[in-house]
Amino acid sequence: MRKKVSTIMEESLFQRAKIEAARQRRPMSAILEDALERYFASAKTGERAPMTVAESWGAMAVSPEVLREIMESDEDDFYA
Repeated sequence: MRKKVSTIMEESLFQRAKIEAARQRRPMSAILEDALERYFASAKTGERAPMTVAESWGAMAVSPEVLREIMESDEDDFYA
C-alpha cells in the first residue's frame, strides 16, 4: 500500500532530487523511495551505499532554459 507523505527539506536538496527525477523521467516519489531503500540497506550493513543522485550528477547537460522549465513545473504537470 502506498502512503502520501509531507516533509520539509533543504531547498537545494529538493531541487537536486527534482532534476534527477526529470533526468530519469521518473516521479520524484520514486527517487525518494530509492534513496530511503538505499539508506536502510546501508544502515543494516554499516556501509554507505552509493547514491543515485551523486552517481549521476552532471551526467546530462541541461540548458538554463530547460532547467528553469523543470524547476518551475509541478511534478503532476511534468509527468502528465
